[in-house]
Amino acid sequence: MQSADPTVSAGSPSPEGVGAVLSAARTRQGLSVADVSERTRVRATLIEQMEIDDFTGCGGSVYARGHIRSIAGTLGVDPVPLIAEFDRAHGRTSEPQALPSRPFDPLIPNGAGARRGFPWMPAVIVALVAICVLAALAVLVPNGSDSALRGPADARAAATGSPVSPGAGAAPGASASPAQSVTTAPSGVNVEVAVRDEPSWLEMRDETQRVLLQQLLQPGDSRLVKAARSVEIKIGNAGSVEVFCNGRDLGLGGNPGQVVTVRVGLGASGDCAVGNPASR
Repeated sequence: MQSADPTVSAGSPSPEGVGAVLSAARTRQGLSVADVSERTRVRATLIEQMEIDDFTGCGGSVYARGHIRSIAGTLGVDPVPLIAEFDRAHGRTSEPQALPSRPFDPLIPNGAGARRGFPWMPAVIVALVAICVLAALAVLVPNGSDSALRGPADARAAATGSPVSPGAGAAPGASASPAQSVTTAPSGVNVEVAVRDEPSWLEMRDETQRVLLQQLLQPGDSRLVKAARSVEIKIGNAGSVEVFCNGRDLGLGGNPGQVVTVRVGLGASGDCAVGNPASR
């Protein structure tokens, strides 16, 4: 979509603030904040804050980009340079920010679904019982039979008098440091969807057409699925859903109520690639 403002071109950062560009475009079209709110389903107070470059009420960078894309599309402005300017001014995060916890709902009986603290008392009781059992075994088991409680490597060391190396007895090829497995880059396709302003129904399948997700998500919800090669996503409300692949925002956009089906997979370069979307 080409920008209605000649000073804003695709692929280049905005010479003005994001809020100033959106405000100027709205004024040129003779629209009020309430008109834009009705078309985009974004709260009028939030639009007013964004027009003065205050994005603290958006709930995080992911949702701020989504609001910018939605408002810019309604006003006929190219959202790409505006999002680039937002990332430059506020810093781009590779992962969606944590959403605030939902308020307590008095209609849910007995506080069902509320987060409960860790049950410390049962854990302490179990730990004390385990200590008592170990102490009893230490008293009852003769010292000469403690070799039966040790592994093969420890028994060989006791017989020969040689120390056992920390990696002895490990399976061939096993890593001696568990941290190595943590730093390994994720393989396959990791796709995350985040719902912004309105509920959206989503269905996600892997390359074998196995259903990974089939659910109606509410605003603020997000889900992560993993597949070996590709994920097919059917979105029931494309104007309210953000899609990320291996931590990268794919920039999929749509209109409120639009049904879009896309396939996300690994391209030739190893990065996530999006197939041609089919919408109706």
